Amino acid sequence: MIAYNSNASEVLNVISNKLNKAMSEQETDKMLRKIASTLTAVLRVRVHQNGIAADGTRIGTYSPQYMRVRTGQFGNATRVKSGKNKGKAKDAGVITRGENKGQQRKKYNRTSDTKVILSLTRQMEQDMTTCERNPIKIPFGYAIGYANEENYNKLIWNEKRYGKKILTKLSAEEEDLVDIMVENAIATN
Repeated sequence: MIAYNSNASEVLNVISNKLNKAMSEQETDKMLRKIASTLTAVLRVRVHQNGIAADGTRIGTYSPQYMRVRTGQFGNATRVKSGKNKGKAKDAGVITRGENKGQQRKKYNRTSDTKVILSLTRQMEQDMTTCERNPIKIPFGYAIGYANEENYNKLIWNEKRYGKKILTKLSAEEEDLVDIMVENAIATN
């Protein structure tokens, strides 16, 4: 598991201290696990579906060249000749240069929306996970991150490329969600 630096750890640490005063260690652990898993789902939607950075703005816009790869709209793509899909691309065509020349291009079946969502093959979004940080024990016990180093490196590269905190900082709405979850946990004890 590769975890990335985020203010989530600071938020969860503060929560842990508050909850330890109001709840047993087992109840605190359960609540922190619930917060981490909830945040994982919220972060996945914010970044990999909506394309929003932590500051609430769009992460970026894909270039026309990248969109051709993303949607499979190449000039040499085979076209459907009849029926309701007449004229639409049947495949993504073939690679026209380089060592793979003549091989079929991958078709990713992605939309033509130009907002950056850090997802072409869906590997990054499927790799994002919540885990208990054993054997490396950290004070708040849970982390949100990627299960492989390549996806972590992609995240850091994209944050540098677009000049925005994408997943290494929680948005204001996400921090509010955490506060509500903590308040509810304390109130029900």
